[in-house]
Amino acid sequence: MRSGDVRVFAAHGYVDEGYRPSRVPFLSVVGPLGLFSEPERENGRTGVATVRVPGHVVGKPRAPVDSVPPNGSLMLRLDGRATVTLTGLPGGSFASTATGPSVTAAINAKLADALSGGLFQEPSGAPLTDPLMLEALGAVAARWDVEGGRLAISSDPGIASMAFRSSVEVLPVAGSIAGPLGLEPPERSQEGRTFLSRIRAPKAMAIDVQVDVWAGSQGDLASIMDTVALSIPTRGNMVLRPSLLAEDVTDGATAVRLLTLGEPTTLLSLAHLESSDASLERARGGRVDLAPGASFLPDSGGLRLSGTGTASVLVYPMPAVADPFHADNPAPDGLALSLGLRVAAGAVAGQTLPVAVLMAQAQPVLRLIVRYEQVGTRLMGEVVATATLARSSGKQVAETRWRLPAERLEAGVALHARLEAGEGVVWLSADGAPQPLQDAEATPSPPVAAPGITVAASDMVLTLGDPAGTPLDFTVDHLHLVAEPVGPLDPALRRSVTAASRLRPGDVVVLGASEDGFRVGKQRFQALVLGVDGDRVTLSKPVEGAWPRGRTLVFQEECFFFQTQLRRRDDLLNHLYRCCVDYRVSALMDEPNARTTARLVEKPQVDPVARGASRGASGHPGTSVTEVDTARRGTI
Repeated sequence: MRSGDVRVFAAHGYVDEGYRPSRVPFLSVVGPLGLFSEPERENGRTGVATVRVPGHVVGKPRAPVDSVPPNGSLMLRLDGRATVTLTGLPGGSFASTATGPSVTAAINAKLADALSGGLFQEPSGAPLTDPLMLEALGAVAARWDVEGGRLAISSDPGIASMAFRSSVEVLPVAGSIAGPLGLEPPERSQEGRTFLSRIRAPKAMAIDVQVDVWAGSQGDLASIMDTVALSIPTRGNMVLRPSLLAEDVTDGATAVRLLTLGEPTTLLSLAHLESSDASLERARGGRVDLAPGASFLPDSGGLRLSGTGTASVLVYPMPAVADPFHADNPAPDGLALSLGLRVAAGAVAGQTLPVAVLMAQAQPVLRLIVRYEQVGTRLMGEVVATATLARSSGKQVAETRWRLPAERLEAGVALHARLEAGEGVVWLSADGAPQPLQDAEATPSPPVAAPGITVAASDMVLTLGDPAGTPLDFTVDHLHLVAEPVGPLDPALRRSVTAASRLRPGDVVVLGASEDGFRVGKQRFQALVLGVDGDRVTLSKPVEGAWPRGRTLVFQEECFFFQTQLRRRDDLLNHLYRCCVDYRVSALMDEPNARTTARLVEKPQVDPVARGASRGASGHPGTSVTEVDTARRGTI
C-alpha cells in the first residue's frame, strides 16, 4: 500500500488487543472475526467443464536386469489412423538411470522428425496429408516415469468436432524393441476419454473483518486514512484470486497467458514493462524499440541488454489532434521509477553501468547509473540517481548515491527512485527498504537537494542501456514509471498474483476491464478452465472482445463489503496512533475439494445377447427385453 510519500507496511494482524506493530506506518487486517451464512442471498451457479485425457500406453516397469538392444525400431499407430515407424533408436541397460530418459528423448526426436518430414502414413500406406490430423499429432509425446521405471506414450487429446479417435497402438515391425521397453504387451492401454468436471454451487457467506491502521504521528494517520478512504470506501467490491495478463488477448482466442510475478498498471502509469512484454509496454500499448544487443529472453526471463544494445519506449506522446486535457508537464510534482535489475558477474572497480535515463527535449529528467568502486575489501556498486528540476533562477540537478554490495546486484534487486520535486530530493529504496542515510559506508554523502519542478514534457523517451555501450550485461525483469512521487511497493505484492499454476480444470476465470488496476468495470467475460500448460490457460469457450494486458484484471469471483464501524484506539503512552475500521464482507465461498468428475461415453460398447436367451442374475433389476419384431408401440 502507498500513502503519498510514505510506504505503509501491511500484514495479517492479531485479535489480541495488546498487540503492537514493530514498525509504523502499519496496516493490518484482522479476521475473520465472524463467519455466517446469508440465507437472503442467492448462491452461485454450478459450473461444468469438459476435460479430455489423451489415449496412451504405459509400459511395464523395467528392472535393472532388463536392457534394450541398440539401433532398434518402434512402429506406432496413432488415433487409429496415422502410422509411423521409428528406426535407429538407442539401447542400453536399465541398470543405468540414463537409459530410460535417453530412449525417451530419442523417441520424441524421431516423432518430431517424422512429423516435419511427412513420414506419417494413412492405413492404406499413402502419406498423411490431413492438416487437422497433422496439427493434432504435434501433441504426441513419450515420457519416462522415473519413479516407476517405465515408458509412457500419449497421443493427442483428439478433436471433438472431427470425431478423431485418440489412441496409441504398438504394431509389430522388424527389429522392434517394444518388448524390451515393456510395451508388448503394455501394462496399461487406454483410448482417449472426455471427463465432465462439475463444480458445486458456492455458498453465500458473510465475513467480519477489522482493518487496523497504526501511525507514529497524527499527520501520518490522517494521510493514511485519506488513502484508505479513497482505495477502500465505506461500500464497494473487490476481486478474489486476481491475476494479470502476460499478453494481450484478441477476440476469439481460446487461451490466455498469466503473469507469475507482476503489479497492476494504474491511471498514473507512464510506462510499464513486465518480463513477458516482448514488444509492447502495458500502460498505453506503446512499442518497445530494441537496438542490436538487446533482446527479450525466452520463458519470460526479462529484457537482456549487452554491449551497445538499448531498449527505448516513447513516454507521454503528444496527441495527433490537439487535446485540451493533455498537460504540458505530466508530473510537475515528481515521479517514481522502479525496476528489477540483475547485473552479470565480473565487475571491477572503475566501471560505470548506465541503467536507465528518461529524456525530455534533450535533457535528462531522471537518470540511474551504477558505478563500481572498491571500499576496503569489498567491491561496491554505487547507485547514482540524478534528476533535473527547474526553478525561476534556472535548472538544478538533484543527486543521491547509495552503495550496494556487488553480489547483491548480481543476485537481483528491485530498485526504486522517488523524485520529490518540492523537496528536490531523489529518495532511493531497494527491495522495498529505504536507503539507510545514517550508514556512513552505504551513504557516504547526504542527498543533494534541488527544489523546483520536474522538466518532464510530452514525447519523452525512456531508454535502458547506452548506445555507447555497457561494460557488463544486465537484465531488467520489470519497469514501472509513475507520474507521481509514490514510494516503493511491498515486494510481496508482486508475488501475490494468482499464477496459472494455481488454477485447475473447472475453475472460473473472469476477464474484467480495469483502468486503475484494482477496480473492475462493467465489461466482462467469463469462462471455465479446461487445462493449464505452463503460464497458458485454455478456456472452455472463445474470448469475446479484445483485452489489453495493462487494462485487464483476471479473477475468479467478486465479494462485496460495507463499513460497519469506525473508531480510534490511540496508545498515547507508546506514541502510537491507531484507527480501527470494521467491515462486513459478503462473498461466495467455494470448496476446492467439492469438485467431482464423471466420465462421458465417447464410444458405446454393445454386448449382443442371442434371441431367446435368458438374462443372467447379474442383469439390472426391474428391466425387461422385448423382441424388436414383435414389439408394438407403447409396450416398451
